Amino acid sequence: MEITRERLRAVHDYETAGERVAEVVQEAARSRPTLVRFLARFASWNGLFGSGVALLSSEIGRSQQLFREEGFPMPLADRSVLVASYFFDAARDEFDDRDTEHRDTHRCLAQATLLGILEASVAQHPEFGDTRHIEEFLAPPLWLQALRYRVTYGYGAGNADDHAGIFRAMGYHLGSELLADQEFSRIDATLRAVDATLVAELEARAVDIAGQAHNCYQWIRIHSGAGGAAEADHFAWAVQGVNLAFRYVPADLHAELVHQVEEGFRAFARDHDEFFTRVLQ
Repeated sequence: MEITRERLRAVHDYETAGERVAEVVQEAARSRPTLVRFLARFASWNGLFGSGVALLSSEIGRSQQLFREEGFPMPLADRSVLVASYFFDAARDEFDDRDTEHRDTHRCLAQATLLGILEASVAQHPEFGDTRHIEEFLAPPLWLQALRYRVTYGYGAGNADDHAGIFRAMGYHLGSELLADQEFSRIDATLRAVDATLVAELEARAVDIAGQAHNCYQWIRIHSGAGGAAEADHFAWAVQGVNLAFRYVPADLHAELVHQVEEGFRAFARDHDEFFTRVLQ
């Protein structure tokens, strides 16, 4: 059995999800404060994925008894770290993007986008220069805090290091990468269509975060399919990883573990639906 993009898209209404993202971004872009809050909430939710995939990589890597190559005695048979390496590629980018000169974590890049919009908009919205106002305005609502917790759980925190739990977490990660590629591509395309002036300002602006200059549109650009396509690359690596994992698992477990991958993918799709249903509330 093989996990493919087509197989995963068949278990979720991918096109409807994409249309919802575009509608939400179009609605958010009608007001600069609403756009700022939307992007802040999106960045808050996305900000846990890097740590999540690092956790998943660790869970896979330490599970030496679960991924074994036939024909080799232990301790020469375990291939857990090899499998984990395909997921760790995504974590590596999250913690230091390779497309940039500096140590640009994706979290810092997201913060640079938000800071850039605030600075570019303060003339029309003086409240953006008030730190207390920004902290209150961008405080995460309870539903977002709960959704952030579900990201941690989806990536396997607190779960047993067994086949079912790890393959389900792999499916959750596949969902995060496949749907995030769609999200960022829609965000990029919609912003360019609705507010091209803002996009141009952000592309030309850099801000200082943690002692380094960060371009204010890099976060969106590198994740969009029209830019760096980072999420598409991460999805491709993860698909290779999960299919490699099946090679080192007994064949009689494959059908159940495919089900676990699809369940993990569905779990992320539900979280995705909730985020884009509630984000403008």
